[in-house]
Amino acid sequence: MKKILTEKTFCYIFNFICILLFFVLFQRCLSMTGENIGPPWDEHIFFRSDSILCNSVLIFLALISLSFVGKILEKLMRKNRNILLCAACVVSAVLGVYWVWAGKIQPDWDQLAICHYADAFNRGDFEGLMKGNYLARYPQQIGMVTLLRGIFKIFGETEYQAFQYLSALLVPLLVLSGCNILRILSDNNIKAEIYYLFFAVMCFPMYAYTTFVYGDLISSIVGMFSVWMYLSSLKRFTWWKGVAFGLSIGVAVCLRKNLLILAIALIIVMVIKLIFQYNRKNLVLLAALILGWGGIQMAVWGIYANVKDADARAIPGLLFIVMGLNDDYEFAGWNNDYEYAVFSELNDDVELAKERAYENLHMYLEIYKKAPGYMVDFFVRKMNAQWNAPMYQSLAMNGRVRDQQLPVVREIFAGGRLTNCIEMGMKIFQLLMYGGILYLVVCQRKRFVHIETYVLLIAVFGGFLFSLMWEAKTRYVLPYLFMQIPYMAMGVGEIIGFVEKRIWKTKDKTLNCAEL
Repeated sequence: MKKILTEKTFCYIFNFICILLFFVLFQRCLSMTGENIGPPWDEHIFFRSDSILCNSVLIFLALISLSFVGKILEKLMRKNRNILLCAACVVSAVLGVYWVWAGKIQPDWDQLAICHYADAFNRGDFEGLMKGNYLARYPQQIGMVTLLRGIFKIFGETEYQAFQYLSALLVPLLVLSGCNILRILSDNNIKAEIYYLFFAVMCFPMYAYTTFVYGDLISSIVGMFSVWMYLSSLKRFTWWKGVAFGLSIGVAVCLRKNLLILAIALIIVMVIKLIFQYNRKNLVLLAALILGWGGIQMAVWGIYANVKDADARAIPGLLFIVMGLNDDYEFAGWNNDYEYAVFSELNDDVELAKERAYENLHMYLEIYKKAPGYMVDFFVRKMNAQWNAPMYQSLAMNGRVRDQQLPVVREIFAGGRLTNCIEMGMKIFQLLMYGGILYLVVCQRKRFVHIETYVLLIAVFGGFLFSLMWEAKTRYVLPYLFMQIPYMAMGVGEIIGFVEKRIWKTKDKTLNCAEL
């Protein structure tokens, strides 16, 4: 009993943190919206004030519509709970492939750089790893470069479309992983599963980012798969699950360094489990994570051991943190190339760069000390630009077109009526997400007494803190969108169940796996 109560204590503490976090996010989402309104090359987020009353009405109408959708699809789920899951996977694959085929979108900026370095490496030119060059300064890109090398070897030089189609074909794995995570967290709540599949299929950024030749989407897919393997291993451990868990989290972090936050969230959960419920299974899973994470990193860097410049140095993380404190052009924390300019000026000297960063950090802290009101305003604007932009820069970051797009995609990029419908849909999506999770963590705090129930929310909270410190960009919070959808589905299901049972006096007919 003591062990359970101790674990409960951690759950209650984090539940309280979640309540505060999602209260703030929901309140901001009700009152304003961040969006890209400039030309295609302008990725900055601008804000518009919203009517709280109108957004509340939209939530109400969406919940009524979802109630009817749930009742209709629940009849199908009575026959076979996997029918809807298979249908959602097929639809997501078709839409993802269609977006790649119809979008004719090509990489730009950093995407283009890693494609060029992948081709250069395949030709035996490793200049990019030399001191002062791109991959020496940004070594976190080496995982994506290595993956692209393999794809280009198979499909041809700079054949980035192969990567785009690969991303599209992996989208069903994201849907499948999230659904199985939901089944475990909700104890096979069929109504929540229906809403999860509906939300997953309707998540426009999931398709839009299939054309983004970078690690954002593909690492999120692999990361969600790793969480599925972890939670499934806690239910019923097998060695193949443990291996899949370790390898997948290692690959996810290698493809996108930001997924390190998910790995840390998993470590936090496993350490708490080990302290209060010690058993060999938890120890094996922790070992699998460490070995998978370290093993993948060593394997990838081992490929370049003989060609990497020993004098090459990466840009220190502190420079990125200081860059995230700039307020140039009133875009809080947005990229202004500070870290690159300082590191270049100091001839890639890490120690001198850190000294400069500490000096500038002290300068910003003095500003905040003298003007606390400005500090609050700065971080609120920075938060809103990342966590209150429902489209997640999905069009702005995929705006370089190489050829004539097909009509539907062309109309979306043109910013017409169809674009407005998608933006409105994603606004409602975000309102339901923050509101649904807030309702869930408030109403289910006594039922969620095992720390693994919060694993994805711990990662979301870590991502939130990271977003306040690092460079501001809405795209950086894309992985946390996918991590929130299972909780969103449970929360919306709880709200609709409450309305049907308490207000409409409808008998609760929610199914679980045992009834099928």
